Amino acid sequence: MNSNTRRVVSGLLAAIVLLGFLLPMSLYTNLKSMKIYLTTIKLIHGVDNVINETTHFLNSFDSSANLLKSHHQHSIIQDVTRAPIKKAEMPVTVMDTLNNSQIGVSKSKERPLKCDGCFSKIFKFEINNADICKTENANVKLLILITSSPQNSLARTAIRETWLKHAKMNKEKIRYIFLLGESPETEEIKKENSITKDIVLGNFKDSYSNLTLKTIMGFQWTVTHCNNTKFVMKTDDDMYVNIPGLFQVIKKNDHVLQTAVGGYCFKIGQPHRDRKSKWYASLRSYPQKTYPGFCSGTGYVTSLNVVTQIVKISKHVPFFHLEDVYISLCIQQLGLRLYPLEGFMEQHNSDPCLYKDKKLITAHKVPLRWMRHIWQTPCLKGDTKLD
Repeated sequence: MNSNTRRVVSGLLAAIVLLGFLLPMSLYTNLKSMKIYLTTIKLIHGVDNVINETTHFLNSFDSSANLLKSHHQHSIIQDVTRAPIKKAEMPVTVMDTLNNSQIGVSKSKERPLKCDGCFSKIFKFEINNADICKTENANVKLLILITSSPQNSLARTAIRETWLKHAKMNKEKIRYIFLLGESPETEEIKKENSITKDIVLGNFKDSYSNLTLKTIMGFQWTVTHCNNTKFVMKTDDDMYVNIPGLFQVIKKNDHVLQTAVGGYCFKIGQPHRDRKSKWYASLRSYPQKTYPGFCSGTGYVTSLNVVTQIVKISKHVPFFHLEDVYISLCIQQLGLRLYPLEGFMEQHNSDPCLYKDKKLITAHKVPLRWMRHIWQTPCLKGDTKLD
């Protein structure tokens, strides 16, 4: 083999070795660049554009010649990835994910603790018994606000025929109203009210998430139409309330209730972050880690003074769907307090006479048949007189 042939063979071998070194590197570099490129496209344009861009990008690799010449393209892609991405050009969901990877929400949209007139809702009434506290004996000691679901007509009837008998058809020192919102049953509710005349129905959808609206509506109604009452109780249509025992509690805590809400109260509460929970609160709706305490919405009592102040401050406390927590947020802003009272939310008992004992004030989820049994059972214990 002559010298010229040796030089040609040596050159070919060197070229093969060099090509074997450069080709894998070039392929790796460009595949890596492709991944960066596709990620950038996905953030900016979304999934639909990724498909088109991927097709266009892969077409550039139809031949090994194009692959070997792709270094210049790689440099351009690097420049794109280095360039800052303007937030205004990105979908909101992407901005939220990038800026709030730990909390998953946009801070600008989190619910603030207070505001300037952001919840100034004045309710209109499709049904309004405005004279409940004005008829006959106007010396009202207690107004009972009962949040009720439209379909629970049997529960309302059972309550009227048991523990609300103490109200003597809204003609004595106790007055009451059932609070409802709009629903497909509204016409039936109007027929019911034409007989009972004890319902207030507001201009909002009746739902569990609107219990705050229902309660604030009841408070507004109280200040406007029953400002001659001394005390106010809020409860639900699945509760048994021992009225004589409640009067004893009010008498004992008259002074405290002028600046407090009393009932089954917690000093502190923690939001439920599980979406399956009935009491779920998203980070956007409530970004704080704890609630400032609350009294169970199943039943609490306070004075007309506190209710009036809550109505005024509620305009500046952003809406929150959990009613008992919302009331506590108003109490916090007012500098008032929550006051635990014995006898609220007592456990069920097989002895109906224990429901008439002065130590029990409210019991939750009492079946309608059992509610009637409690009322009809004669007991030695328990004074039925109202002081």
